[in-house]
Amino acid sequence: MKKLMPIGLLLLLPLLWGCAVKAPQRTPQPIDFILLQLNDVYEIAPLEGGNAGGLARVASLRKDLLKETPNVVTVIAGDFLSPSLIANLSLETGEKIAGLQMVETLNAMGLDYATFGNHEFDLRDSALLQKRINQCNFRYVTANVRRVYTGGAIAPFKQMVKGKSELVPDFITHTFKNNLGDSMRLALTGLLLPFTKRPYVHYLPIEENFRRVITQAKTQSDVLVALTHLSAADDRALAAAVPGVPLFMGGHDHTHQDHYVENTIITKADANAKTVYIHRCRFDPQSKLLRIQSSLKYINPSIPSDPTTQAVVDKWVSKVDQTLRSNGYQPELKLADLKETLECKESDIRSRQTNFGDMTVQAMENAWPGADAYLINSGSMRMDDDLSGSITVYDVVRSFPFGGGFARQELPGSELKNLLDVGLEKNRGEGGYLQVGHISKVNGNWQIRGKAIDDKQLYKIVISSFVAGGSEANLGFLAKYKADEPKMLTTIKGKQVKNDVRDVVIEFYTGF
Repeated sequence: MKKLMPIGLLLLLPLLWGCAVKAPQRTPQPIDFILLQLNDVYEIAPLEGGNAGGLARVASLRKDLLKETPNVVTVIAGDFLSPSLIANLSLETGEKIAGLQMVETLNAMGLDYATFGNHEFDLRDSALLQKRINQCNFRYVTANVRRVYTGGAIAPFKQMVKGKSELVPDFITHTFKNNLGDSMRLALTGLLLPFTKRPYVHYLPIEENFRRVITQAKTQSDVLVALTHLSAADDRALAAAVPGVPLFMGGHDHTHQDHYVENTIITKADANAKTVYIHRCRFDPQSKLLRIQSSLKYINPSIPSDPTTQAVVDKWVSKVDQTLRSNGYQPELKLADLKETLECKESDIRSRQTNFGDMTVQAMENAWPGADAYLINSGSMRMDDDLSGSITVYDVVRSFPFGGGFARQELPGSELKNLLDVGLEKNRGEGGYLQVGHISKVNGNWQIRGKAIDDKQLYKIVISSFVAGGSEANLGFLAKYKADEPKMLTTIKGKQVKNDVRDVVIEFYTGF
């Protein structure tokens, strides 16, 4: 069954946008074009047992749209170089893959334009990020993100385009024509929330620079649309503050949604190309009317895979499959059917306790019973997507791409309170925010298993080894406490399991 969710809005642009079309001798005719929108794509192959997503299917859809009109532009609203299991593996040269699998697949798919998402800056090595940008056949665009160069100079990022180094523009113009030769110029800009902090990244104020770009684009285009990697609330606020832009193609929220603010449509597709938005547009040069008919399209087995793109996907999937099997994992093995959607998005797990966090600490307790409390840093949970349907070994491994074991420590109650103050309050919004088991706060006081924490009592905790070693932000004081880190753990049922978060969680789900 074809699943489409149509939305549409007829926009009057002359009141808001300058006229730049030179009148020909005859009456110019409407110009049709299609914008194909993706956002937040970390996986190149289908998920949910092959039933959802897959960039080779998106490539096939794009080719079908090109049969409707040659005026098709494909865009991604940020977040694709990271995070993923593949991105954390290395090439034969020793270089981190760091999104190369996405670059090659999106190149094969035919992506035209991209803006930065916060996860592009997961790459700590600015030179490696620059290399990945240069390997893209598609163009980057951003109005409010700048690079901090050696010596402290702040300037636009650069990208190699047809063998020449060019500045990543604030906006880029794409010209569409009809079969009579009439043309219109579409300007695209990009905006990113200042989430990921890196020494080489500088963020400009969003609204101020959006206004600046709109003013500049008016003299060089007929219509401007935006690729936004903002929260839905920020998208709505920006559309209200800066009216007149007909379309925000957004990302960051990971679940499909659409909003209307004044004369602006805001759309976001599901992460990992489980859905895409198709915006069918018609621009009338005479009336300056722009009609946008937007449809949400589910990417599923009803769409065949494009062979060229699939060949690239298969190459990278084979590499991951070999790596996982060499480490004893069967990626396709189904572990359980989920009764509810597991909340794994970064914005959730770094700000509050989620059911995915609950399941993880339960898995820790199953593998290493006997502690008073269980804690894991949310930064180790890197899938940044919700899980529904069935869960496989691959889902678990991609959720914890860094792996890593657990340690048991004994802390006095006073220090445990300090750990909780930092891990559950000061580190909120960061990777050092903790998902916990048997911890609660009642009337401003921390409790373990329903009892107030005694400052002088010693408590046994099981916690990520990374955190126990003092490596997490603001938690360096834990390094002074002895940590027991066995190679193998004995579960509640007496089974031996490797002390690695992936093995621990797989063992727990196997019991469902």
